[in-house]
Amino acid sequence: MDVYGALRFSAAKISNELFSAGSIFSVYSLATTFLIAVVALAYQRKMRRGRVNPRAIARAIFDKRLLLSKSFAADVKLFILSVVLMPVVVGVLVISSNAVATLVSAALRGSFGAFAPVTCCDLSIKLFSTAALFLAYEVGYWVDHYLKHRIPFLWEFHKVHHTAEVLTPVTNFRNHPIDNIIFGYMLATFIGAASGILAWVFGRTTESFTVDGKNILFIFFLWTIGHLQHSQFWIPFRGIWGHIVLSPAHHQIHHSTDPQHFNRNFGSVLAVWDWMFGSLEMPSTKNPRLKYGVEEDAADPHSSLGLLATPIYRAALAFWRALADAWNAGSERLEQRRQRLKSTGIL
Repeated sequence: MDVYGALRFSAAKISNELFSAGSIFSVYSLATTFLIAVVALAYQRKMRRGRVNPRAIARAIFDKRLLLSKSFAADVKLFILSVVLMPVVVGVLVISSNAVATLVSAALRGSFGAFAPVTCCDLSIKLFSTAALFLAYEVGYWVDHYLKHRIPFLWEFHKVHHTAEVLTPVTNFRNHPIDNIIFGYMLATFIGAASGILAWVFGRTTESFTVDGKNILFIFFLWTIGHLQHSQFWIPFRGIWGHIVLSPAHHQIHHSTDPQHFNRNFGSVLAVWDWMFGSLEMPSTKNPRLKYGVEEDAADPHSSLGLLATPIYRAALAFWRALADAWNAGSERLEQRRQRLKSTGIL
């Protein structure tokens, strides 16, 4: 491929990301998010001050300090990398959910027998499958996110996302490529397993409602509050809704540098998993003016080196330390066992 062809390929990828209705960064979902942000800000200012100042709202939305920051520039770098390169890499390295579904369905048929295909109720089955696969995505996202905050060498890759010091919709792409690959494996496993179970239960492959291949329930979330999770707009859900759905403020707490917010609100759309496992942090009604980012003592976290190379080096060190700790712990247990056997006269 010549230079011109490469440029056309890249331009086509970016165009598809911007103008596909099911894209996670489509201009359509960004437009609806923008309108929701305007309405939310107008309502908040109306409640606090009794009036709405359009200029103040415009200044809040188009904050030059955010757009001119090194953190935002780094987000744009990884946006281009993710859109142009990562779909090819992930497509090659990550097992597909269809492969997992086939294995799970075959294993269930072999272990428990096959059901006769259900030939009726297509709409009901499609609705049920849509909800089931959405829940599978949510569980897979939560487990992946939880492990990346708890396992040191995985955290070194995921930490790239948390080094963002300002939050904008582009921050959604601030992920290390290896972090994306691990995420792809996790989703393929959970969604594929759910698809395999559905195929076994109904005796046939089921369909779900999608937009450009993405679950319509996830797209609804994306077109409403999804982009606002990475933004400067404090929109909290409280009460029962705050225990079911993760508002933008929930996720902004997750990015906070305040130690009491560490390892909280791991979910994507639903708050129920965090509620269930005790990691839910409810947002306050008033904006606490959170600070974002991660303190780094190495390369500039917004540089290409800090975004791509440093995480690999630090992850390798963390993985080696984990192996060394496991070896030492195993050796200590063996020595304790030897001493016990020796004390009983067996040795």
